[in-house]
Amino acid sequence: MEALASWIVGILVLALPADWIAATPAACREVSVVHGPPGANTQECSATFSRAGAELTVIVWKPMVARDGGPMASVEDQKGRLLGQDVIVRRTSQFMGTHQEVLATALALQNPKAHILIYAKKTSAKDFQAVLDRISLAK
Repeated sequence: MEALASWIVGILVLALPADWIAATPAACREVSVVHGPPGANTQECSATFSRAGAELTVIVWKPMVARDGGPMASVEDQKGRLLGQDVIVRRTSQFMGTHQEVLATALALQNPKAHILIYAKKTSAKDFQAVLDRISLAK
């Protein structure tokens, strides 16, 4: 049986194989919503994990996304699952305005009202889905 470590990122619990290391520990902060109503704020929680050259970033905004991350170009789309819901996993050639290949997926939740962005560098689609399979909502 594989050893797992658990981390909480906002409303999410990640149960990852123990060889994933928290490169940037989970932290939450209030941020301004860039293109929202005047004075609108949202909670932004994020963490980055690494393993053997791979990198995984998880961002949760509650209740709304704070800003546009920049241009993205998808070169391949695949079906995936996150929190029991169908999602699109995109392999990019450009992400957040920079030429880079990542696997990325996003999900908007209604209860609780939140938006999730998860992306990984130097990770196979199979390993990325395995990570998504180990994510649950915090109680």
